[in-house]
Amino acid sequence: MPDAESAKRQVAYKVSVADLLRNRYVKEEGWFPNYISVGDRKVSRANLLGVITAKQSQEGGVAAHTLILDDGTGSVPLRFFESAGIDVGDIVNVIGRPREFGADRYVVPEIIRKVSDSRWVQVRKLELASEHHSAAKPEGADGSLLVEEEDFGEVSSPLARVIGIVRDHDAGDGVGFEDVAVRAGDIDLDDCLKRLLEKGEIFEIRPGRYKVLE
Repeated sequence: MPDAESAKRQVAYKVSVADLLRNRYVKEEGWFPNYISVGDRKVSRANLLGVITAKQSQEGGVAAHTLILDDGTGSVPLRFFESAGIDVGDIVNVIGRPREFGADRYVVPEIIRKVSDSRWVQVRKLELASEHHSAAKPEGADGSLLVEEEDFGEVSSPLARVIGIVRDHDAGDGVGFEDVAVRAGDIDLDDCLKRLLEKGEIFEIRPGRYKVLE
C-alpha cells in the first residue's frame, strides 16, 4: 500500500506546460506514482490552465480523443478515452496525470472544466511567475536578476498592434489574416504573426485565423 509520502506526492500542483515538457520524468517502482521533477516538487498530478488549440479523434487505439492545451509556455496533448465535450478555443482548467511514451509527453485528465472568464489565464501566469521568481533566480555578474522580455505594452509596437487588432475584432471564432492585414498598416505582418505564435501570445484556431491567448 502507498505510504504517507506517496500520498503527499499526489497533490495536484499548479504548473506550466513548459514545466511538464522540460523537466525530468521519473518512473517509480511499485505503488509509488511516476512523476515529473519540477524544482523540489514531485508532480504526479498537474493542475493546468490554458486554451484548447486543436482537437483530434481517431478510431480505436488507447486514447480515441486528443485535445491540445496551450498555456503560452508550450502545448501538451490531453488524451481521453471518451469525448470531453470541449471545443477548440475553450479555456479549460485541467487536473491530470503527466505521462511519457517514448519521447512524447502527454496528460491523462481526471477533471477538465471550462473557464468562462479569460482573466483567470492571466491570474495563473502571475501565480506561476511568482513561484518561479521566488525559487531559482538566475543572476548576472552584478547579482541582478537576468530578465529576457519584450514590451507588448507600447501602442507603437507592431506586436502590440497585432495583438490589439486580433483581440478587438474577435467575435468568438478568431480573426482572419486579411482582416488583420487591412487594419495593421505597413508593418511586416507575416513576421509579427510568426513571432507572436512562437511566443504563445496568439494561436491559430484554424489555418489563417488567429485568437489571442489570454
